[in-house]
Amino acid sequence: MSFYLAVVSPLDSPLFELSFSSAKPPPGSSAASSTSSFPSWSTFTAANGSDLGADGPGAKVGGTLGLLSGESKTGPERDRAMCQMIAHKSLDSVEEMMESTGSLYLKNIDRHNEWLVSAYIATNVKFILLHDMKNDDGIRLFFLDVWESYVKILLNPFHTVNTPIRNPAFESKIRASAKRNL
Repeated sequence: MSFYLAVVSPLDSPLFELSFSSAKPPPGSSAASSTSSFPSWSTFTAANGSDLGADGPGAKVGGTLGLLSGESKTGPERDRAMCQMIAHKSLDSVEEMMESTGSLYLKNIDRHNEWLVSAYIATNVKFILLHDMKNDDGIRLFFLDVWESYVKILLNPFHTVNTPIRNPAFESKIRASAKRNL
């Protein structure tokens, strides 16, 4: 099971991003054949039916996806870019759900291939989590821990609000919470 967390400012700029895997094995899991813990992106096809995920020799990642002609990305970079795209694409769904409900925790608000998107709205900051399995209670507890850690960062007099978080203690708390709840 893999996860991607994005903390997004009120201006929709990323404040913190983290990709991680769960320590808990998925139910009914077998040995994974992929070297990456993230879902495969080879299922993307162009409008003409050609495969955009082919990683053969000389293949360009992205094809007609709008990447610069000389730009190529390796597997982990491509996974990170895809997670960023999915998280930011889901912000519209988050804002629609936020207006219609009064809830802080928005579970499974969007879906993109193998990824489910859940969100937690606190003040104007959005916590977006991409995950590949449903675990509503664990995700809710994880979001509460992330919110608590975020508030502690905001109380730091040396941190400027709405700037990227580059605190190793914050990252370690997020990883510990993920290990405990996800």
